[in-house]
Amino acid sequence: MKRVIINADDFGMTRGCTEGIIKAMMEGIVTSTSVMINMDGALQSITFAKENGIEAIGLHLTLTAGKPVTETEKIGSLVQENSRFHKRSKALLSKIKLEEVRIELEKQIEVFLKTGMGLTHLDSHHHIHMYDGVREVVGGLAKKYGVPLRHPDHRTKKYLLNNNIVTTDYFSMDFYGEGANLENLIRIIEEFPRGTIEIMTHPAFLDDELMKMSNYNNDRERELEILTGNEIKKWLESSGVRLISFKELRDENEILSS
Repeated sequence: MKRVIINADDFGMTRGCTEGIIKAMMEGIVTSTSVMINMDGALQSITFAKENGIEAIGLHLTLTAGKPVTETEKIGSLVQENSRFHKRSKALLSKIKLEEVRIELEKQIEVFLKTGMGLTHLDSHHHIHMYDGVREVVGGLAKKYGVPLRHPDHRTKKYLLNNNIVTTDYFSMDFYGEGANLENLIRIIEEFPRGTIEIMTHPAFLDDELMKMSNYNNDRERELEILTGNEIKKWLESSGVRLISFKELRDENEILSS
Protein backbone atom coordinates (compact mmCIF):
# COMPACT_ATOMS: atom_id res chain seq x y z
CA MET A 1 0.00 0.00 0.00
CA LYS A 2 1.08 3.54 -0.69
CA ARG A 3 1.27 5.69 2.43
CA VAL A 4 1.40 9.48 2.36
CA ILE A 5 2.51 11.94 5.04
CA ILE A 6 1.44 15.48 4.21
CA ASN A 7 3.52 17.77 6.40
CA ALA A 8 2.94 21.50 6.81
CA ASP A 9 6.15 23.44 7.44
CA ASP A 10 6.48 26.76 9.31
CA PHE A 11 4.00 26.21 12.14
CA GLY A 12 4.39 29.16 14.50
CA MET A 13 6.09 31.44 11.96
CA THR A 14 3.10 33.82 12.06
CA ARG A 15 -0.45 33.66 13.35
CA GLY A 16 -1.69 33.19 9.80
CA CYS A 17 0.62 30.21 9.32
CA THR A 18 -0.52 28.64 12.57
CA GLU A 19 -4.22 29.11 11.95
CA GLY A 20 -3.97 27.94 8.35
CA ILE A 21 -2.10 24.78 9.33
CA ILE A 22 -4.56 23.96 12.11
CA LYS A 23 -7.42 24.33 9.62
CA ALA A 24 -5.59 22.09 7.13
CA MET A 25 -5.15 19.43 9.83
CA MET A 26 -8.66 19.67 11.27
CA GLU A 27 -10.60 20.05 8.02
CA GLY A 28 -8.18 18.89 5.35
CA ILE A 29 -5.62 16.24 4.51
CA VAL A 30 -2.53 17.58 6.31
CA THR A 31 -1.40 14.87 8.75
CA SER A 32 1.69 16.41 10.36
CA THR A 33 3.33 19.76 10.97
CA SER A 34 6.65 21.11 12.25
CA VAL A 35 7.04 24.20 14.42
CA MET A 36 9.68 26.95 14.29
CA ILE A 37 10.25 27.04 18.03
CA ASN A 38 12.44 30.17 17.88
CA MET A 39 9.62 32.37 16.57
CA ASP A 40 7.81 34.80 18.86
CA GLY A 41 4.47 33.06 18.45
CA ALA A 42 5.70 29.48 18.69
CA LEU A 43 4.65 28.74 22.26
CA GLN A 44 1.21 30.21 21.70
CA SER A 45 0.92 28.12 18.54
CA ILE A 46 1.68 24.95 20.49
CA THR A 47 -1.01 25.88 23.01
CA PHE A 48 -3.42 26.37 20.11
CA ALA A 49 -2.51 22.93 18.75
CA LYS A 50 -3.16 21.31 22.13
CA GLU A 51 -6.53 23.05 22.35
CA ASN A 52 -7.41 21.41 19.04
CA GLY A 53 -6.52 17.95 20.30
CA ILE A 54 -3.09 17.71 18.65
CA GLU A 55 -0.76 15.86 21.01
CA ALA A 56 2.43 15.62 18.96
CA ILE A 57 4.11 17.58 16.17
CA GLY A 58 7.53 17.92 14.56
CA LEU A 59 10.26 20.50 14.98
CA HIS A 60 11.36 22.72 12.08
CA LEU A 61 14.98 23.32 13.10
CA THR A 62 16.01 26.85 12.21
CA LEU A 63 19.33 28.57 11.51
CA THR A 64 18.28 31.07 8.83
CA ALA A 65 15.28 32.99 10.22
CA GLY A 66 14.55 34.89 13.41
CA LYS A 67 16.60 34.75 16.59
CA PRO A 68 18.33 31.81 18.29
CA VAL A 69 17.11 30.32 21.56
CA THR A 70 20.69 30.12 22.88
CA GLU A 71 22.59 33.06 24.39
CA THR A 72 24.33 34.70 21.45
CA GLU A 73 27.75 34.77 23.16
CA LYS A 74 27.74 30.97 22.97
CA ILE A 75 26.95 30.80 19.25
CA GLY A 76 28.62 33.85 17.75
CA SER A 77 29.20 32.30 14.33
CA LEU A 78 25.46 31.75 13.81
CA VAL A 79 24.28 35.33 14.25
CA GLN A 80 24.65 38.78 12.73
CA GLU A 81 25.45 41.94 14.70
CA ASN A 82 21.72 42.37 15.39
CA SER A 83 21.69 38.98 17.18
CA ARG A 84 19.51 37.42 14.48
CA PHE A 85 20.44 34.42 12.39
CA HIS A 86 22.28 34.99 9.12
CA LYS A 87 20.03 34.92 6.10
CA ARG A 88 20.32 31.93 3.80
CA SER A 89 23.25 32.35 1.41
CA LYS A 90 25.97 30.35 -0.27
CA ALA A 91 28.48 31.84 2.16
CA LEU A 92 26.54 30.75 5.25
CA LEU A 93 28.24 27.39 5.67
CA SER A 94 31.69 28.97 5.64
CA LYS A 95 30.69 31.20 8.58
CA ILE A 96 29.17 28.78 11.02
CA LYS A 97 30.90 26.52 13.53
CA LEU A 98 29.39 23.05 13.73
CA GLU A 99 29.68 22.79 17.50
CA GLU A 100 27.67 25.99 17.79
CA VAL A 101 25.13 24.51 15.36
CA ARG A 102 24.78 21.50 17.66
CA ILE A 103 24.38 23.70 20.75
CA GLU A 104 21.64 25.82 19.18
CA LEU A 105 19.69 23.02 17.53
CA GLU A 106 19.75 20.82 20.61
CA LYS A 107 18.55 23.81 22.65
CA GLN A 108 15.67 24.22 20.18
CA ILE A 109 14.72 20.59 20.81
CA GLU A 110 14.90 21.07 24.59
CA VAL A 111 12.79 24.24 24.44
CA PHE A 112 10.22 22.31 22.42
CA LEU A 113 10.15 19.35 24.81
CA LYS A 114 9.54 21.64 27.80
CA THR A 115 6.17 22.58 26.27
CA GLY A 116 4.90 19.06 26.94
CA MET A 117 4.07 18.53 23.28
CA GLY A 118 5.15 15.19 21.88
CA LEU A 119 7.95 15.24 19.27
CA THR A 120 7.16 13.30 16.09
CA HIS A 121 10.10 14.14 13.83
CA LEU A 122 12.72 16.67 12.78
CA ASP A 123 13.09 18.68 9.59
CA SER A 124 14.68 22.08 8.94
CA HIS A 125 13.95 25.52 7.57
CA HIS A 126 15.47 25.98 4.10
CA HIS A 127 16.61 22.32 4.34
CA ILE A 128 19.74 23.45 6.17
CA HIS A 129 20.40 19.87 7.30
CA MET A 130 21.10 18.63 3.78
CA TYR A 131 24.51 20.34 3.84
CA ASP A 132 27.74 18.61 4.82
CA GLY A 133 28.47 18.92 8.51
CA VAL A 134 25.02 20.16 9.47
CA ARG A 135 23.61 16.88 8.11
CA GLU A 136 25.69 14.91 10.58
CA VAL A 137 24.82 17.20 13.49
CA VAL A 138 21.08 16.93 12.86
CA GLY A 139 21.30 13.22 12.14
CA GLY A 140 22.97 12.73 15.51
CA LEU A 141 20.18 14.65 17.22
CA ALA A 142 17.49 12.60 15.47
CA LYS A 143 19.19 9.44 16.69
CA LYS A 144 19.63 10.79 20.22
CA TYR A 145 15.95 11.72 20.56
CA GLY A 146 14.69 8.68 18.67
CA VAL A 147 12.66 10.44 15.98
CA PRO A 148 12.48 10.31 12.18
CA LEU A 149 14.28 12.92 10.08
CA ARG A 150 13.27 14.31 6.69
CA HIS A 151 15.58 13.60 3.76
CA PRO A 152 15.50 16.55 1.33
CA ASP A 153 18.01 15.03 -1.09
CA HIS A 154 19.59 11.71 -2.06
CA ARG A 155 22.84 12.26 -0.11
CA THR A 156 20.93 12.90 3.07
CA LYS A 157 18.72 9.86 2.54
CA LYS A 158 21.78 7.67 2.01
CA TYR A 159 23.40 9.04 5.19
CA LEU A 160 20.26 8.41 7.23
CA LEU A 161 19.81 4.86 5.99
CA ASN A 162 23.48 4.06 6.57
CA ASN A 163 23.18 5.29 10.16
CA ASN A 164 19.86 3.62 10.99
CA ILE A 165 17.96 6.91 11.27
CA VAL A 166 14.31 6.61 10.34
CA THR A 167 13.11 8.49 7.29
CA THR A 168 10.45 8.06 4.61
CA ASP A 169 11.04 6.11 1.41
CA TYR A 170 10.41 9.22 -0.67
CA PHE A 171 10.18 12.97 -0.20
CA SER A 172 8.61 15.57 -2.49
CA MET A 173 8.94 19.35 -2.42
CA ASP A 174 7.12 19.70 -5.75
CA PHE A 175 3.84 20.95 -4.24
CA TYR A 176 5.23 24.47 -4.13
CA GLY A 177 4.85 27.71 -6.07
CA GLU A 178 3.44 27.02 -9.54
CA GLY A 179 3.38 23.32 -8.62
CA ALA A 180 0.92 23.94 -5.77
CA ASN A 181 -2.15 22.79 -7.66
CA LEU A 182 -4.54 19.85 -7.41
CA GLU A 183 -3.35 18.12 -10.56
CA ASN A 184 0.27 18.17 -9.46
CA LEU A 185 -0.56 16.91 -5.97
CA ILE A 186 -2.38 13.95 -7.47
CA ARG A 187 0.51 13.34 -9.87
CA ILE A 188 3.03 13.26 -6.99
CA ILE A 189 0.97 10.64 -5.18
CA GLU A 190 0.29 8.56 -8.28
CA GLU A 191 3.88 8.44 -9.50
CA PHE A 192 5.77 7.15 -6.47
CA PRO A 193 5.78 3.33 -6.68
CA ARG A 194 5.16 2.06 -3.13
CA GLY A 195 6.11 2.62 0.50
CA THR A 196 5.85 5.95 2.31
CA ILE A 197 6.29 9.45 0.89
CA GLU A 198 6.41 12.79 2.68
CA ILE A 199 4.94 15.71 0.75
CA MET A 200 6.06 19.13 1.99
CA THR A 201 3.38 21.83 2.11
CA HIS A 202 3.00 25.42 3.38
CA PRO A 203 -0.70 26.21 3.94
CA ALA A 204 -1.50 29.52 5.66
CA PHE A 205 -3.82 32.46 5.96
CA LEU A 206 -2.01 35.48 4.58
CA ASP A 207 -1.19 38.14 7.18
CA ASP A 208 1.01 41.25 7.25
CA GLU A 209 3.71 39.54 9.26
CA LEU A 210 4.00 36.73 6.75
CA MET A 211 4.25 39.20 3.87
CA LYS A 212 7.19 40.88 5.62
CA MET A 213 8.90 37.69 6.70
CA SER A 214 8.67 35.39 3.69
CA ASN A 215 8.88 35.74 -0.08
CA TYR A 216 6.64 32.68 -0.29
CA ASN A 217 3.30 34.12 0.74
CA ASN A 218 0.32 34.36 -1.65
CA ASP A 219 0.75 30.76 -2.79
CA ARG A 220 0.19 29.58 0.78
CA GLU A 221 -3.49 30.49 0.67
CA ARG A 222 -3.90 28.53 -2.56
CA GLU A 223 -2.24 25.55 -0.89
CA LEU A 224 -4.70 25.83 2.00
CA GLU A 225 -7.65 25.87 -0.37
CA ILE A 226 -6.43 22.75 -2.19
CA LEU A 227 -5.51 20.82 0.96
CA THR A 228 -8.93 21.42 2.51
CA GLY A 229 -10.92 21.01 -0.69
CA ASN A 230 -13.44 18.29 -1.43
CA GLU A 231 -11.70 17.35 -4.69
CA ILE A 232 -8.55 15.96 -3.08
CA LYS A 233 -10.54 14.29 -0.29
CA LYS A 234 -12.76 12.47 -2.79
CA TRP A 235 -9.78 11.44 -4.90
CA LEU A 236 -7.93 10.02 -1.90
CA GLU A 237 -11.01 8.05 -0.83
CA SER A 238 -11.07 6.28 -4.18
CA SER A 239 -7.31 5.93 -4.63
CA GLY A 240 -6.48 3.26 -2.06
CA VAL A 241 -3.77 5.53 -0.65
CA ARG A 242 -3.47 5.68 3.12
CA LEU A 243 -2.73 8.97 4.86
CA ILE A 244 -0.46 8.60 7.90
CA SER A 245 1.43 10.96 10.20
CA PHE A 246 5.02 11.17 11.33
CA LYS A 247 3.77 10.06 14.75
CA GLU A 248 2.75 6.72 13.23
CA LEU A 249 6.14 6.39 11.52
CA ARG A 250 7.90 7.19 14.81
CA ASP A 251 5.78 4.72 16.78
CA GLU A 252 6.32 1.93 14.24
CA ASN A 253 10.06 2.33 14.64
CA GLU A 254 9.80 2.26 18.43
CA ILE A 255 7.93 -1.05 18.24
CA LEU A 256 10.50 -2.56 15.86
CA SER A 257 13.37 -1.37 18.08
CA SER A 258 11.93 -2.76 21.32
